[in-house]
Amino acid sequence: MNTPHPTVNWVKNRVRQARDDQQQLFDAGLNGLKLVKREGKVIELGNGERLTEFLSCSYLGLESDPRLIQGAVQAVESFGVQFAAARTRALLPPMRELDEQLNRIFQGHTVTFNSVGSAHLGCLPLLGSGELPSYPLRRGPGWIVDRAAHASMQVLQGILWQFGPVQRCDCSDLQQVEDACSTAVAAGNTPIILTDSIGSMRGLYPVNRLLQLAERFEGYLYADDAHGTSIHGAAGGGYALVSANEPLRARLILLSSLSKAFGATGGAITVLTAADAEMIRRHASTYTFGGPLSMGGVGAAVASARIHLSAQLGRLQASLWRNVAVIDDLLGPVLGNHQIASPIRFVRVGAERDAINLALHLRRQAIAVTTALFPVVAKGEAILRLAISANHSHVHLEHLASAVNDGFAELGIRQGEPRHAR
Repeated sequence: MNTPHPTVNWVKNRVRQARDDQQQLFDAGLNGLKLVKREGKVIELGNGERLTEFLSCSYLGLESDPRLIQGAVQAVESFGVQFAAARTRALLPPMRELDEQLNRIFQGHTVTFNSVGSAHLGCLPLLGSGELPSYPLRRGPGWIVDRAAHASMQVLQGILWQFGPVQRCDCSDLQQVEDACSTAVAAGNTPIILTDSIGSMRGLYPVNRLLQLAERFEGYLYADDAHGTSIHGAAGGGYALVSANEPLRARLILLSSLSKAFGATGGAITVLTAADAEMIRRHASTYTFGGPLSMGGVGAAVASARIHLSAQLGRLQASLWRNVAVIDDLLGPVLGNHQIASPIRFVRVGAERDAINLALHLRRQAIAVTTALFPVVAKGEAILRLAISANHSHVHLEHLASAVNDGFAELGIRQGEPRHAR
């Protein structure tokens, strides 16, 4: 377990350690793609290349649904591109409708932000203050941050330290989390566990077991479910909500994305009571002072929420999971996250240069994937990330599998096995 001193310049250390690896990706042309056109899962670049993309995390394909597009257009035509006033002063009809819909989808009291990162920045300090009515603290918070939690949480470590000590651990290792909770309580603090529910570069987290620890130590689980939103649950409430036993949900603070499978834009936090939500609306800095929501984004989100609350969502989810099963059958254990309830699959490579060469091989086969090097994965554990969508065709998936297998053979790459494979 690692508990850095609060004066450590975490961002400087990260930039210096990551600069060379990240530069390789830009030099190879794998990052910074310049799109000029998009047709479903095929993108066209400025140089004329047409690539089947496994980059986008819009797992249900809703961002191209005509109803979302029309919803965005209608909202802009009715209210303009934005209403440049804080929502503490005025809420337009689509905003009110969206809040009501999200309360139903996420089974609580939901507040929207411009992004999940903006929600973190606004809500974590408020949570650490002890002022949220349903989330009282002892002397203060004892933050327990997963080592692989999204960067939008990691970068706030300096802010978190203003409220209480930060411990970093692997939240998929329950013994580590239990030890961290014990340390927090022994110091007189309330443990608050910060983790993803579906890792963007890892697998699934044991949400219910983490909630059991939160219950036992009278703490809370703050779960970023950005990659689980929409793809799990009858109304798309997400992986964390589905995983949590109902009696434990009072310990869950749920963060959801409206920008991935939801198909629109923005982020949301769901809390236990209307009083908690009202406290966030009045006192979370990025809600009060973070700038207006895009009316087009709100209109698209309203249209998406209607789909979420209809029978059609289940059909979209079923299409996604069929495609996930197909790629698992085609590539088998070559994949990280094989046969788990995540739309993210990894081609495990290992050496950074091998991962870049394999990604370039796929590019020559008209396929675009995410090449993940340090700091998003550990040194020597480079991967290619595949975001599977309901909109991928069987032909797309077969072509991807063939290109991956051919790439390993032609390049003479020995498949890597990450030290922390899930």
